[in-house]
Amino acid sequence: MKDEKPDETEESQDEKVEDTLDIDHSEKTDPKDETEKEIEITTNLNFNFVPYNESIVITGSQGSGKSYLANTLLQNLHGVTVFVWDFNHAFHDSRSLVLNKLDEMKEMFGEYKKGKYILQDFDKEEDQFRRFCKFAFHTGNCVVIIDEAHNYVTKQKILKEYNQLILSGRPRGISVISISTRPATLPNNVLTNAKHVFAFRLNIESDVKFLESWMGSGVWQLVAKNKRSKHQDLPEIPEHSFYYRNHDESDGQVSKV
Repeated sequence: MKDEKPDETEESQDEKVEDTLDIDHSEKTDPKDETEKEIEITTNLNFNFVPYNESIVITGSQGSGKSYLANTLLQNLHGVTVFVWDFNHAFHDSRSLVLNKLDEMKEMFGEYKKGKYILQDFDKEEDQFRRFCKFAFHTGNCVVIIDEAHNYVTKQKILKEYNQLILSGRPRGISVISISTRPATLPNNVLTNAKHVFAFRLNIESDVKFLESWMGSGVWQLVAKNKRSKHQDLPEIPEHSFYYRNHDESDGQVSKV
C-alpha cells in the first residue's frame, strides 16, 4: 500500500453491536500507520478486513440486515478515509461528516483530509454517481462504500468510473464495499475482485444460483425451501443471519448480526 495520497488533479452517530457480532476495539501497539490496522470480528466469525487492500460485497433482500452490517463496518473503521454513497440515507456514524452535495464533500475533504464522509446527495442521477466514483479513484487511499449499487449497474452495464474503482483501485490503495439487493444483477467483476462476500436472505432463486458459482452450495440456505429447486436438505438461514465466504478459504460459514 502506498503511504502517500495521490495528487487530487481531477474534479476538484456509534451503535452498540449485538453480542453475536463482536468487534475488536483494542488499539494496536505496533508503530505502523493506522491505515495498516485490520478490522476484526472475533467472536464467531473468522473475518479480517484490511482497509485500502481488500474489497467486500454485501447482498440480500430488503430488511435482511445489510445496512446494519454495513454500518457496523463503517463505525469500526478507525484512522481510515471513507467515502459513502448513501443512496437511501441509511448510514450513521458519530465520527462521520454527513453531506448533501458532492462538491461540499470534496471541499470538506480538501480541508480536513483523512476522515469519514457520508454523502446523502440530493442528486442521485447516474452522472453524479460517476463523478463520485471518479473523485474517489483520483483521491486514492480510501474505503469506498456504495449502497444500492444495482441502481447504476447491471450484468451487461458497468459504468466506466465504477469499473475503474473495482479493477484498478487496489494499486491506488482503494477498497470498495458494494451493497446490493440483487446479486445476479452485479457485473462479474464486482464479485471476482471481492475477497469477502456477505449474503443475507434472498427471495429469488436466480440470485442464489448466481451466488452458488462464487460461494458454493451453502448459499442455498439463503432462500426458503419452497422456493428451491434443489438442496432441500439444507436448513433455512435464520432471520438477520448471513452466509459469509472469504474467497481465500475453501468453505463459507453462517453468522448473525
